This record gives sequence, structure tokens and C-alpha cells, in this order.
Amino acid sequence: MVRKQTGTLVGCLSRREVLRGLAGLMITMSLEGCAQTLFSPSTSLLVPTSTPRPRGSVLYTYRGHTAHVTTVAWSPNGKYIASGSFDQTVQVWATNPSDHVHPFIYRGHTAGVQAVAWAPDSNRVVSGSIDKTVQVWDALTGEHVALYHGHTGIVNTVAWSPDGKYIASGSADGTVRLWDVATGAQLYVYRGHLASVNSLVWSPDSQRIASGASDKTVQIIDATTGKHIYTYRGHTDTVSSVSWSPDGKQIVSGSWDKTVQVWDAATGAVVYTSRGYNVQAAQANPAKGVLPDLIFAVAWSHNGKRIAAVTQVYCGDICAVVFGWDAYTQRNFSFYVDQPVSAMAWSPDDTRLVTSIVVSTQGLPQGGAPQDGYFVQISQA
Repeated sequence: MVRKQTGTLVGCLSRREVLRGLAGLMITMSLEGCAQTLFSPSTSLLVPTSTPRPRGSVLYTYRGHTAHVTTVAWSPNGKYIASGSFDQTVQVWATNPSDHVHPFIYRGHTAGVQAVAWAPDSNRVVSGSIDKTVQVWDALTGEHVALYHGHTGIVNTVAWSPDGKYIASGSADGTVRLWDVATGAQLYVYRGHLASVNSLVWSPDSQRIASGASDKTVQIIDATTGKHIYTYRGHTDTVSSVSWSPDGKQIVSGSWDKTVQVWDAATGAVVYTSRGYNVQAAQANPAKGVLPDLIFAVAWSHNGKRIAAVTQVYCGDICAVVFGWDAYTQRNFSFYVDQPVSAMAWSPDDTRLVTSIVVSTQGLPQGGAPQDGYFVQISQA
């Protein structure tokens, strides 16, 4: 890969160009945004200041992948993280390095891995891939459990129901499919979207599924029947990510329209819309605010108190930011700009975040060979 002396990558499309050109084939295909740390005041009436990253806030760095890490998921028991990559592997590793658990590498896919999700019992992982398959396997032995065929496009997202009985998958083919974990049977195909399905989330009671898509909508599906309940149309561009509040009452959705929207899960009524913070200050000094830009990921904390999001900001196609705020008051806003980030998840106790990053090595000493590093980091939240 050719590089300019400034460190800007050339010889390949920028992240924005790739995402706009593929529009929904894979929301995470070429994310290179940056991140880490959270949370001081928001709303348009409050002026935030950046939160300096405390020393040692990166608690652990995992270096097992050889290509972009597109997805991360923390096991419900808090002991492991599953990470999927364009290197065609899913890797499971211990969140506590002192446990000395040798990372397990699952090699069942024949193309890059787009999505991973844990079973509620933390014993199995489901993964979706560019190879158009959904696969289930034992998280610590790698024993193959199930292979689901049916999608005719890239599988962008997978989600295991909270009751453990079902797996939902969403694809670039525009469908949501439901699979019975016990039998492996495909129970139904939902065809309500007009474009790629990019993100899925179950309601806490396992009765509904929310799906965000490139057709600019979030659609609510009856999980037991596959019937359409209603469509949320608050966004004006691709919906990249959705997350359900732990109490089941609200949904947060992130979009390429540069907004994060929180809305009532029963009625679709908007609670508030985040459009970026302290924009003028950020334009003058990047340390003083966050410019609004494409939103790539949103995640509601397990205790319901916080929302975190990943967006592209003032540093352009080579940088992004993880920022967060109080979920219900939209206060306590903070952010940190760091290395490029392409995936994010909360720890079950909400004290840490796991993010995947790309580190480009530039300006090496004479004789050094430039190379990219594809890492997963656990940081204090």
C-alpha cells in the first residue's frame, strides 16, 4: 500500500468513498475512525470540554488479527471477548490477561467476518460473514454446531435472543432471517426493507426485533411471527446501528445523516436527537468539541445509564471518535480522539469498553518497513 509522507493512505479509496460507494454492503467494511474514553455536559445549551485520557486508561491490547477487525462482542459472563476480522477468523480471548487462557481461533468462514454475537450462557458464538453464511460454534473448543444457509448477500449483523432460543441475521440482501437454535431451522424471512440490513437488536423480553437498514429506516418486527409492527422514519440517510435500552422502553439509532436519535420503542416518538456538540469550537480547536459526522456505531450500556457512539470527525477519513453521554438526560458528555476505531462494545459491568483499532506505522527509522497494526483494546470507561 502506497503512503504519502504525511501518513495519509493513497492507492485506495478513503473510508467515506468506500462506504458511500458500497452503501450498505457492509457498514464496517472500511471504517477507520478513532477513539477511547467517555463521559461531561451536553445539549445545545451546555458547552463541553474534552476529557483528557487518564494515564493507563488502555487496560489491555490484543494483537491476534492480521487484518481489519470489524466486530467485537463481550461475553455475558464478562470473561471473554470475541472479535471478527477480514482475516476470515473469529478469535476468542480472555478479558483478564492474568487468566493465561490461550486465545481460540475459529476458521470456519471462507471470507471476512462481519458480525459476532454471544449466546446468553456464554458457551457459544454466532458469526456472520461476507461468505453469506451464519455459523454457530462452541466458544472455547471451536466445535462446529450449526451452519445456516439462506442469505444471498453479505451477512452484516447477527443477534442472539436474550432467551437463548433464536438467532436473527441481517444481510445486504435486504432480509432479516430468524433461525431456531435447537433445530437449525429457518423460521421466517422478513422482507420489509428496501436495502441492506446493517444492524439488529432484540428487545430485552425477546418479543421484538429492531432492524436498521440502508433504506433510512428502523423497522420493528414481531419476533415470534415475523410480522411488521411499525417503521421508524426519523433518519434521512443510512441507519448504521441500533441498540435497545435495557428496560425495553427506548431505542437508540445512529445514522449517516450525522445524528444519533433516541426514540420510544412502542410509538416511535422521538425523545431527543444528538447532532454534535460545540461545533464552532471544534472547528477552531479539535480539543474543544466534536463535529457532527457519519455515525457508525451506537451502544446502550447494560445498566441503562449511558450511550456510547462512534463517529467520524474533524480528522476526516483517517480518524473518528468514541463519545458518550447520560442516556436519559443527554448530559455528562465527553469524548476522546485517538487511533482509528471500527467496532465497539460495553463490558457487562459497564466499567470498560472494547474497541477495535487500526494503527498505521509511519515515519519509521531508516530501514524500517511500514505496516499496519490491527488491534483490539480494552479501556476504562
